[in-house]
Amino acid sequence: MTKTRSGIALIIVLWLMAILTLLMYAFLADMQVEYSIGAGYGDGKKAEQLAWSAIDAACAALLNDTRPYQGLNNDPWTADPSNFFEVPLGDGAYSVFRPLYDNVQTVLWTPDDEASKINLNTASKAVLLKLPNMTEDIVDAILEWRGSAGTTSSNAGGNSYYNALNPPYNSKHQPFETLEELLYVQGMTPELLFGEDFNLNGRLEPNENDSDGSWPPDNQDGMLDPGLWSLCTVWSVDKNVDAQGKSRVNLNSATDTQLEAAGLTAAEAQTISAQRTVIPYVSVAQLLGGGGLPAALSPARFKVVVDHLTVVPGATVPGLVNINTAPQQVLLCLPGITQDIAVKLMDYRTTPGNDLSNIGWLLNVMDPGVLQGIANLITCRSYQYRINAVGRVGTPYSVGAGSSTDVPGRPGAFRRMTAVFDKLATPNPRLVYWKDQTKLGMPYDPQDGPNPTP
Repeated sequence: MTKTRSGIALIIVLWLMAILTLLMYAFLADMQVEYSIGAGYGDGKKAEQLAWSAIDAACAALLNDTRPYQGLNNDPWTADPSNFFEVPLGDGAYSVFRPLYDNVQTVLWTPDDEASKINLNTASKAVLLKLPNMTEDIVDAILEWRGSAGTTSSNAGGNSYYNALNPPYNSKHQPFETLEELLYVQGMTPELLFGEDFNLNGRLEPNENDSDGSWPPDNQDGMLDPGLWSLCTVWSVDKNVDAQGKSRVNLNSATDTQLEAAGLTAAEAQTISAQRTVIPYVSVAQLLGGGGLPAALSPARFKVVVDHLTVVPGATVPGLVNINTAPQQVLLCLPGITQDIAVKLMDYRTTPGNDLSNIGWLLNVMDPGVLQGIANLITCRSYQYRINAVGRVGTPYSVGAGSSTDVPGRPGAFRRMTAVFDKLATPNPRLVYWKDQTKLGMPYDPQDGPNPTP
């Protein structure tokens, strides 16, 4: 009997040990899962802070830029990709990228100039109609949305259209505050706003050039068609001052003394004063003749003094396009700019040594009459920038160590953000827009380097 009881006790003990062993392994497995989740969360927070570091670094570089004009060739932070491509920091690296959407899918490692785009709040109907895939109905709806109540055109339904939707809403009748707000406008679609670039990285991905019927719609032409997202803005504002920061002199109201202080000779000032009594100046380019007025200045003199003159009242001017940085698609939206002029313009502004400090340089590539049509729409400066930031954890060039999400040769956790920094914001420069874009995926492969072959 004793031996039987001892045998039973031994079996019970063995069973208990087996159960305890299984419980221990289950506990360890749960702890491993918790550890992985905790490590993954930690890596995600690190990546988030790295993305914010990218934004902070970009803001600092922009604030340190005190040059009187901006251009693609003279931005101090674009000359060397080491400024914003895979900058090592802590357990990972950060980047700031700018897609150009040109024929070779160029990506610059720099903030994106908002003044290189068409401003939805100030652009005329004629300019908006020249944007890719734009129709008159959609342009009328945009004008109605941003305008005052009662400005509905025959092609825009206004509140009668929006109230019939589910859910219903009213037309805003106020300026656009973000680009995404376009999706509320009658006739606008995600395809028009974002184009074929599903992940907004400036690269033609396989799923962006196929015929499987998925979004985004693909025309399979081997080119990455940009949407309005890359060509439009709602934030661009310029100062109405010259390169020295002095208020410009208004051609239509300044005295002869003020005109002479702006660099004009006494004879030139007298000529301008006499001419404006006949026809007020509607553009500084009218100084070269046109619009019913004879030339008051030679092209050479115009280039010297134009930066000190204006016909627009006020301390700031919204919606001006930086002619030094605007892509070809934006240039072609400006009145009188043909494909031939756009090509000449882009060639001139990318030639080292050319002076791009004021709009007078355009006389080297276009007739005065063309310049007169766009002079009130352009600038050579930028104050607002879109910052496409990426922060990632891991070491993509070797097997990572110490990160739970490291994969040999690939980055681990990442965060992607888009922000807009306004140097003219009051009372201090600040971010006026921010959005987490991580859901769009990693926009580049660190192993490809800053200038991969398409």
